[in-house]
Formats: sequence, C-alpha cells, structure tokens
Amino acid sequence: MRLNGVQRLLETGLIVSTAAAIFTLCALISFDPADPAWTQAGEFIKVNNITGAAGAWVADILLLSFGWLAFLVPAAMQLFGYLIFKKPHKLLQLDYTTLGLRVIGATLFVASASTISSINFDDIYTFSSGGVVGDIVAGAMMPAFNFTGTSILLLCFFFAGITLLTGVSWVEAVDYLGEKVVNLIRFLFFKFKERQTGAVPAGSNVEDKKIVDESSIDNIPTSASTEVAELRRRENERAHNAVGAHKMPSLDAVQENTLEELPQTTKPLKLKDKLFSAVGRKQEQKAVVEPAIEPNFSTSQNELGDPVSSDVFDELDQILEQEINFSAIDDESLDTVAALNALDDAAVKEEPVTKVVSPARPLKHNQPNTEPKPAYQTPPSAKEQFEALLEAEPPTDPLPSLDLLDRPDKAKNPITKEELETVSRLVEVKLLDFNIQAAVVGVYPGPVVTRFELDLAPGIKVAKITGLAKDLARSLSAVSVRVVEVIPGKTYVGLELPNKNREIVRLSEVINAPKFEQNASPLTMVLGKDIAGEPVVADLAKMPHLLVAGTTGSGKSVGVNVMILSLLYKSPPEDVRMIMIDPKMLELSVYEGIPHLLCEVVTDMKEAANALRWCVGEMERRYKLMSALGVRNLKGYNQKVITAKEAGHPILDPLFKDTDGMADGPEELDKLPSIVVVIDEFADMMMIVGKKVEELIARIAQKARAAGIHLVLATQRPSVDVITGLIKANIPTRMAFQVSSKIDSRTILDQQGAENLLGMGDMLYLPPGTSVPSRVHGAFVDDHEVHAVVNDWKARGKPNYIEDILCGEATEEILLPGEQAEVGDEESDPLYDEAVAFVIETGKVSVSSVQRKLRVGYNRAARLVEQMEMSGVVSAPGHNGAREVLVPKGGAN
Repeated sequence: MRLNGVQRLLETGLIVSTAAAIFTLCALISFDPADPAWTQAGEFIKVNNITGAAGAWVADILLLSFGWLAFLVPAAMQLFGYLIFKKPHKLLQLDYTTLGLRVIGATLFVASASTISSINFDDIYTFSSGGVVGDIVAGAMMPAFNFTGTSILLLCFFFAGITLLTGVSWVEAVDYLGEKVVNLIRFLFFKFKERQTGAVPAGSNVEDKKIVDESSIDNIPTSASTEVAELRRRENERAHNAVGAHKMPSLDAVQENTLEELPQTTKPLKLKDKLFSAVGRKQEQKAVVEPAIEPNFSTSQNELGDPVSSDVFDELDQILEQEINFSAIDDESLDTVAALNALDDAAVKEEPVTKVVSPARPLKHNQPNTEPKPAYQTPPSAKEQFEALLEAEPPTDPLPSLDLLDRPDKAKNPITKEELETVSRLVEVKLLDFNIQAAVVGVYPGPVVTRFELDLAPGIKVAKITGLAKDLARSLSAVSVRVVEVIPGKTYVGLELPNKNREIVRLSEVINAPKFEQNASPLTMVLGKDIAGEPVVADLAKMPHLLVAGTTGSGKSVGVNVMILSLLYKSPPEDVRMIMIDPKMLELSVYEGIPHLLCEVVTDMKEAANALRWCVGEMERRYKLMSALGVRNLKGYNQKVITAKEAGHPILDPLFKDTDGMADGPEELDKLPSIVVVIDEFADMMMIVGKKVEELIARIAQKARAAGIHLVLATQRPSVDVITGLIKANIPTRMAFQVSSKIDSRTILDQQGAENLLGMGDMLYLPPGTSVPSRVHGAFVDDHEVHAVVNDWKARGKPNYIEDILCGEATEEILLPGEQAEVGDEESDPLYDEAVAFVIETGKVSVSSVQRKLRVGYNRAARLVEQMEMSGVVSAPGHNGAREVLVPKGGAN
C-alpha cells in the first residue's frame, strides 16, 4: 500500500532524524582535536573526522558543552525523532503536568551528570569531562559544600532527575534485585544439598530442563524403582482420601499415566511439569466450592526413600509461587503447556519419565474474610450540607471544566476499508437482484450507521428504491435501511445501513469541538455527530424554537439534557436565563438551584401556565423597550445599552411611570439575557391545563424571536392533537427521534423516515429553512455528569428567582394580556349581546369567527358560543363540528 501525503512527510522526518543521530555519533567517535572547529583555528589541509569539517564542528561544540555526556546526544536525537515522526498521535495525548516533570527531570539529569563527570573523571583531550555545564555547576557548588557535600547533592539530583524523566521507581528496582539475589541463593543452596545427598528435591531445579541420559537410567536398580513407585502410589491414595470428594482429577491422571509409562525411572522436575501442576491447581480452584483439606505430608518420602519434612515442601511451594504466577494462568497458558509437552515428548520420545507433582494446598480464595467491615456512616444532614457549601470556595474559572465529563474510550475508525469494500459490493449485488443497477461511489462510516452513496443508472427512479427499503433490510440482514432520496449538492442517492458495533458518542468529545468553542453565540448547542463522524452544532438563536419528539426510550430526554448542558458550558447567567417546566418531575428537577434559572423548576402545571403568561408579558415589555430605543432585536438592544454605559451616558428606562410616587426617577437600562423555556413533556401540560397553552406557545413562537425568548418543546406523544398545525407553523426546526409509525414521522417532520431510526439517540434533525433532514447520532451524557456540572454551577452562585413568574391564582383559565376573566352567568358578559348580534347578522357561527370579530381569547369566545347554544340562538355542533343559527335575521331582541 502507498503512503498518503502526511504519512510520507512523517516517514521522511523519521529517516532524517535517524540520519542526524548516526551523523552525530560518527562525528563524536572520530573526533580529532587537530581538526578545524569552533575552539581550534588555523590552516588545515586534511580533516581527520570521518564526517568532515561539519562533523568536526558538531563534535567540538557538543564535547565543549557536555563533555562525556555528549555521547548520549545521538540516542536522545533518535528517541525524539521516533516520538515526533513514528508516534505523532502520542503528542495529542500529552499530559502537560507529566511533560513539565519530564523537562525538569531532564534538566536535573544533564546538570548533575555533567557536574559528576567534571569533578571525578579525566578530561577529554582539551575539554573538561563535564563540559561547560559541569564546570559552571561545580564551580558554584564546590566552595559552599566541598567535595563530599557536592557529591551527595549531585547523586540526589541525578537519581531524582532519572525518576522525573523516566518514571523509574528505585524502590521497585531494589526490590527486584533483592528478589533475584534471594532466588540465586536458594538455587545455590539446593544445588549444594543435591551434591551432598545425591537426591533431587522436588521443585529445586527450576531452570534446568536437562534429560537424564541413558546410562543413568540403566544404572537404577529395578527393585529400587519399584519401591519408589509403590511409595508414590500410597502417597497418592493418602492425598486422595484427605481431599475428599473435591479432588484434583488432573493431578491423579498425571500420576497414573506416569506410573503406567515407566515406573523404573526418575528425573528432575521440568518447567513444563511445573506449568502442568500449576494448571491443575488453577482448575481445582475453579471447580472446588468448599475449602479443601490439606493432606498431611509430614511422613512422606522422596524417590530414594528418605523422609522429607513438611518444611521442605513449604520451601518448594514458595519457590514455585515465585517462578509461576498461578493467578495469571488462563487458556493461553494451557496452550503453552501443550506446546511444551509436545516439545519435551519429542526430545525424549524413547525415554518416558515419572513426573513429580507438588503437593496440594488449601485454596486461598475460600478462606474466611478476616478484614474488618467499614462502620456504617450516617449521611450528612441538610444543615451540614449547607455549611459545607458555604465553606467551599467557588470555582475561579468563568465556565465549568471539561474534566467533569466522562472521556471517550474507543478506537478511531473501527471499520476497516476491506469491510466497507465488501459491504459496498454486497449492496450493489442486492440492488441488482431487484433489477436496480447502481454503483457505490462513496462510503461514509459514522458512529452508528454508514451511508453508501449510489449512482443510479439512467431511467431508474428514486421511488423504486424507497419502496424496497424493507426488502433491502431483509436481504442485507439489517435491522432497518433508510433511503435518502436527496443529498444536498450531489446527484446521488443515499443508503444508510446500521453498523455491527455501535459506538457511544460522549458529550465530552463533541463539546470541545472548534465548531462549538469558536461560535460566538451564547445559545450555541451541540447535538451529536453526523454520518461522517463530524460534530453537529446548532444555534438556538437562529432556529429560533425547537420541537423535539420521539417515543419512550428513544433518547429524547438525554438529548434535552445535552442541549441544556451545552448552554451551561457556553454561557453564564448574565447571557442566558432559563425557565424549566417538568410535568414528569424527573428529568429537569436535577437543575434546581443553578443560577441560570428565573424561577424554580415548575412541576405544577397551573404554575406552568402562569410562567408562559409571564413570558408573553416579558415579550411585550421587551418589544416596547426595543421600539423606544429604535433597535430591531435583542442583540442590537444589548449592544446599544453597553455602548452607552461605556461612553458614560447610560440610557434611562423610557417606559418609567411614577404610579406610586415612591420612585426617585427612571432606572438605568441594563443588558437583557436571552430566555430559554424548556418544556420536557408539553403533551401532559396541554392535557392538564387545556388548549389555552397552545395559544400561549403559538404567541411566543410567533413574536418572541426578536425579544430573545426561545422555546424548546419535547414530547413523547407525537400525535396531531399535541403537535398541532398552529405549533408546527411557528416552530420550523424539528428533531425527531425513533417513532413507531410513518404517521408519527409525518407529524413531526412532514415526511417519513423517523420510523427507521435505531433508537438510543439516533435522530433526524431538520434545520430551519430546509426540508431535507440530516441524520445525527445524539451525544450521551450520564446522570453523574449532569450532577457534576450542576454542582459546579451551584458552587459559583445562588439563583435570583423572580417571584412574579409563578405567582397568581392557579386556575384553568389563562388570560392573555388585555383579557378579562368571566364570572358568573355568561350572559352578564358585556360582549354577549354584541356576539349574538354578529352571529344573527352573518347567519354563520364559529368560535374562531367570534374570536376574530370581538378580539378575545379562544376560551372566552367558546363560552359565548356555548351560552348561545343554551339560549337557543345556535344549534349544537353537528358531526362535522358546524353549528346553525336558529334565530332568523332581525329576530333578536
């Protein structure tokens, strides 16, 4: 395979760094003080350095600067080039704390090593052994600490620098050397004992894998070998009776096989035999449930009949534990044992031997747990939590840190090119089965789905492929297949297939994207990743309202949390304030207490109606302010107010009216934040409060964009009685998660496609000003991440609630500005006679016509029409909802 452009540059850089290291090493090795260099001048005919005059200069400068330490420079150059050009991705994963410690360690290492060379070693030609660096440090330290003190300090700096630079633990190094020395002493001890007694203790020869030659086997008497076999058989039976029902079948099988093969020979324990014994112990630990009883080997004998004490077995077991890690034995170890057995059997195919198995031991994991249990700690009281919150210092950063979010832990591009090529050919073959000739011209793998762009043959309509979506899913063994009929800017058709291994898109990997960080809008939100794996960022100010819908479990609530956290990571409370309405009392209640809230999280739907009514009043107030200042939107208003304050001429409130006579004068205008109203389940709110909510939402959606008030509506019931035409007409931006039918998809997006989504964050995002939705896999945020960000904002400040938002009588009747409440008999309504006259005059009756004529709210017009029905002026609604006027024209009193 050929390298691409970046790979060519990296590999060329690696070659250059390697050549530079070799050049420097050759220059240092062949240095000649008579060559012309920086410290040597004159006329020279011949240069003795094998790298020429340039190499002589390089070697002269390095030796002058570092002395003997200069010979480490080529190794450092090669290591640096390897990190830069061979492993460039490591640079993106640098921990800057560790990097700083490495720089400090390298400085200490160079300075201390050069100084030690300068005061201890002989000079190199005319250069100091420690170079200029060593001479300077030595000259500064020697007068103050003398030779002994300077040496102690330099050794301290030397070993500390190596630790900071490489991360080597000197304590672990000493422990490792001590362990090897102890093992060597034990090995020599057993060798000495073997020569003294002529016996081979079990497990003593760990590294020796020599095979007994034929002469030694022939010299063993048959009677002695028979006696040894009989003793081992008795010992095996004794161990079997002691262990009980939970025995070690692998060890017994080994004993029987070895006795049947050749009971006349003995040999030292081989490495493969120890592994086999270790595997047997591992299998016993997996099979045994109750603790096994350790057999008594105090009276056992070795192969030559000498008594062996239990202390010897304990020593042997300790050696085996040091050489073989029993807890690390797995299936791969079993394969290793089989391979070793095959090699050893091939080596001694005519010399079978008796295998020595170490005694059984009690299982450690079945021993009773003697560790003390932690004492129960009572949770802190509310007072203690409040005091701890007061004592805690608020964060200094203006916005929360990304360390509060979980980091992604997955490999990039898990799908190989070969797999994509195979699936592409399969797609072409399956389409050809349905008489559709198409060629795959582009493949875009994403975190959840992969899009294949198809170039259709002339004369094939896109509708033919759309109708075959389910047949293609069946033939391709996929859960669902989505056909993208139009790809903006291309003449191809898209076919989206789900991936085998689904990735989780973490919020942390999309919220630090340049698209989000560099966007100046305070209402910037992240949504997730698109088909190509690129972050998708949206601006709520341009939407200006968002409708989110999807079935239960499709990821709708997680998507809302991601958008809220995006706002919390983007803007402080001075720029964005929020009103959260949570009928389910589960999803948004976690944000209670953050300084962005204008009021408490609303869970009572009657208070929710008051909150929406307050938004309408705030919208009207802002429009009056902007009209008085001559600006068109909230951005222009804030800019004009801030500019006037900076100029020293603040703008006074033009809407000031001294109604109570208590105010001294109008107040100065200040910056107004954007207001985001988040309703998690507005279908429940409409069911509880009534259709009046629809009018309030429609009124806010129609006019609130310029006033800086934005709606985020979410529902899990995408039906036409919830997502009405009035709401859809004023909220052009939609976000559809997985739904159950094409009807629900059309209700949300005005087109089908959402029924083929995969759920768990998979969505179709319809931006404003377009009719082509884009497929996005929403980011995932866990509950503990939400709590971490919320607690971070709580530590920064307390919320400043506006009591007027939720105050007022909680009645089902919601009054728009300018309306009056109806009390008592509807005929006492001053507009009743006017409404009756209008109906009789026109000969037609409908709630909307009365509403338009009298300029009243929907509920009031409906009550007037119902009272006309009770009075006999109009008839009851028919099957189509129409009413008839029963009083002829001119018959009214």
